[in-house]
Amino acid sequence: MIWIIGAVLMLIGTVGYTGVWRSWAKDGLSYWVFGLFWFGLGIVLVSVVLATDAPTWVFWIPATLTVLGATATWYLPPALTPRWFREQRRNWR
Repeated sequence: MIWIIGAVLMLIGTVGYTGVWRSWAKDGLSYWVFGLFWFGLGIVLVSVVLATDAPTWVFWIPATLTVLGATATWYLPPALTPRWFREQRRNWR
């Protein structure tokens, strides 16, 4: 059931990545919606791994993605942000 939460977080992140919802970006100074996408993806992948008979070590791959997604709410490298966000950030400076 936790995968539903992950899917909702991914949906929020996808709306942010596509640029449909931009008001949260605060002139390119906020990353939290992008982090929600990566955190949600990690949750979905962890739940998929736990639902299958995968080896134990496979669990740590999406678990690491989940932790990195949680930290991505504060910062993401420019390569992981969409073009509209990078342009907005350049215009702010």
